[in-house]
Amino acid sequence: MHGTILKDPNSELGFAIDWRTSGLLKHEQVVDDLGWTVQPVDEDPNCLRILEQTIRACCSHVVITGGVEGQVYLLTSTVGTDSRRVLKQAVILRITAARKGGDLHEND
Repeated sequence: MHGTILKDPNSELGFAIDWRTSGLLKHEQVVDDLGWTVQPVDEDPNCLRILEQTIRACCSHVVITGGVEGQVYLLTSTVGTDSRRVLKQAVILRITAARKGGDLHEND
């Protein structure tokens, strides 16, 4: 995935990383969910927050909410593998109000 994901500050967004296409070696398995993180973290009650995070098989799932309009966040998932490797995958999110008459889409 390339570019920036746009998110409305008033909506929830579900996102997933399939580790089979994001760094796992052939026959390697995810064995530890080391969690999702958001940067920057600040004291603003409207900052981007993780509502839910799960891992099923080789996919890490997250649901996020909030975000301060105009702010750019780095959302990172980290897992451990049966080969004792630690993998990280990050996405960039920019918070912006929904455009009139359309949903938000990823920019390339």
